[in-house]
Amino acid sequence: MNHKPWLGAVLVCGALIAGCDVMDADTTMMNGAIVLKDKQVVLSPANQPKAAIDSSGNLTIDDKTVSVTPAQQALLMAYYMNVVDVHNTGIKMAKAGGKVAVQALAHAASTSKEDKAQDAAQELANMSMDICKDTAGIKTVQDQLGAQLPAFKPYANIVDNASVDSCVNEAKDDSKDAAGKDDAKS
Repeated sequence: MNHKPWLGAVLVCGALIAGCDVMDADTTMMNGAIVLKDKQVVLSPANQPKAAIDSSGNLTIDDKTVSVTPAQQALLMAYYMNVVDVHNTGIKMAKAGGKVAVQALAHAASTSKEDKAQDAAQELANMSMDICKDTAGIKTVQDQLGAQLPAFKPYANIVDNASVDSCVNEAKDDSKDAAGKDDAKS
């Protein structure tokens, strides 16, 4: 059984999270520059006042409401929804990891349990790729907002191409590792 060291940590954390109500947990991205908290996306890039986007596409910067056009509001709603999608996928990952960890703790290692663990590793890798797609969605909307809404420009560099590329490469590596375990058994 050749598991990545981080997989064990994910499973243990998942087991702990599986027992908690994670639906109301905050989601933090980009080293804290994007946080989903209290049904708002809070943007906090270095050296900028905090900005907040709610589910209706309302934008505040430094606690002041920013006037937006209907098109800009739609983009702000899309930004919010992409962050919520990352949050929801993270919850699914925590629950899946928790389920695997509970199964692993409850049963001795066996071939069928290893198969289930490998299937779960692939499922987690697929969810990681979903997070990358949502992160790319945030980047796309962020770029559009930066071009169309001058007040948003200071927040339009939070997610960069390197972050999206790194996410995708790591998810692909995880997927290959999960698939490689199946190949090694053949």
